[in-house]
Amino acid sequence: MPVGLTLVVVAGFFFVSCASAPARLVRTPVPLSEKRNLAHLLGEALETPNEGGSATALGRFVAAWRKERGTESTGEVGGIEVRFATNGPGRYELAYFDEILASADLEVKGMARHRRAGIGAPLVGIRKNESREPIERHFPPEAITRPVTAVLHEAGMKSGRPQVRIELLCAHHHGEVKVAGRIHPLAAEPSAALAALLARTRELKRGEFQHLLTAAPERQPKLYLMEPYDPRKEPLLMIHGLLDSPLKWAQLTNELFADPEMMRRYQVWHFLYNTSAPALYPGRILRGQLRDVRRELDPGLDDPASRRTTLVTHSMGGIVARGLITDPGRAFEKAAFTRPIASLDLSAEDRAMLNDAFFWKPDPTVRRVIFIAVPHRGSDLADRWTGRLGQRLFQPPGEFRAFYERVSTANPGAFTEAYEALGTGQLDSVGALSPSQPTLRILPDLPVGKGIMLHSIIGDRGRPGPLEASSDGVVAYWSSHLEGVASEKIVPVDHSAVDHPGTVAEVRRILLLP
Repeated sequence: MPVGLTLVVVAGFFFVSCASAPARLVRTPVPLSEKRNLAHLLGEALETPNEGGSATALGRFVAAWRKERGTESTGEVGGIEVRFATNGPGRYELAYFDEILASADLEVKGMARHRRAGIGAPLVGIRKNESREPIERHFPPEAITRPVTAVLHEAGMKSGRPQVRIELLCAHHHGEVKVAGRIHPLAAEPSAALAALLARTRELKRGEFQHLLTAAPERQPKLYLMEPYDPRKEPLLMIHGLLDSPLKWAQLTNELFADPEMMRRYQVWHFLYNTSAPALYPGRILRGQLRDVRRELDPGLDDPASRRTTLVTHSMGGIVARGLITDPGRAFEKAAFTRPIASLDLSAEDRAMLNDAFFWKPDPTVRRVIFIAVPHRGSDLADRWTGRLGQRLFQPPGEFRAFYERVSTANPGAFTEAYEALGTGQLDSVGALSPSQPTLRILPDLPVGKGIMLHSIIGDRGRPGPLEASSDGVVAYWSSHLEGVASEKIVPVDHSAVDHPGTVAEVRRILLLP
């Protein structure tokens, strides 16, 4: 089998984990007839500023300036004084990026390329993520890439020389720009910036499977901001499923970034977690990280972004999300233990962890959840031989295993028979998706937080027959279906589901609701 390609049978399907990234960015050579020095590019940029060929010239001018003059923010070019302006929110300094590329000279491979119409020159800004600023700890470690748009302003005369001012606007932050007293839509190419990031994710793609085989995964569970934090916009938190990573959301994220209304209302966040542990384990971690990130970004918790959150989930990610929206009361304590947790022999740290794992309140900011192909009541495939093989292969995270071993060793007989596997650390994510697993018999019927709207998107593979007997190939309708949801959409797709046009359209419809 080739290096970088791992094939495993689990849950009745062949899953392939390979080193290739889901998209990439290719630089196209500029034709010799279009190559210009800075003076010629600036002259072309001034012909019909920010539009058509002048916008293309402006983009190439900015890229060439950053390459030739580094981070200098002022200078003279062909008798014209140039100044890069950085005042105001959502504006970048030249020094913020290691490299700036003109989108006109780039080709996107592996996903649709979207362009937002408007004025200005779309660019891609790229820098290594070295956590130079505190917030950058919450950005993907592969790189920081941003859709940037250069806008040129003619600024009159100074000492007999014409002046121009160039702004580098973050297209996530700005949908419009004011030029010469008039408001214009801002051009942008978010697909190019996203592709630049995705091209650097080979290790993450490989880890979707390989991290399941080790108790010490290289990447720990982490909440990532996919764009600069905007206090005005609602977080749209995406949670992937089994044998996946945030790369699952690449195509949907690309579609949302290209939609001006989506970008006006939402900011995209992703949660990465090792999928070998039962779903409520990463759910507990996500609760804590979401709370900590909010407090760091908005200490007063008074930003609009801190008051409302929407979750989009796929497969096991929907069960992870239950850790944010349900009120378990004492249901799990009664199912898992033969006596009250308060009576157990535990260290202070383990008691706090156990209480957090079994007792929590719904996150008051979550207002809407979209479930895509979620096995609320498990999957029969987890009980078949392929599921049992997966249980033997997958290694729950060491921290998860060690915690339950400590609790079990210090408290013999404390676990009920159904949960004894927890005490030896053998209950992994595949086993936890069995319809007979007690957690899944409890979880779907627990109350959700007040005012939370639930939406289901379910695949039936387009096959004829009664809906009640249908399946997406991994999860049966009876497991994905929930009573009392605000909407349920049946899509003719298998369990992959997320990138199907019907799914994308339904997600967009839901996100545009009040």
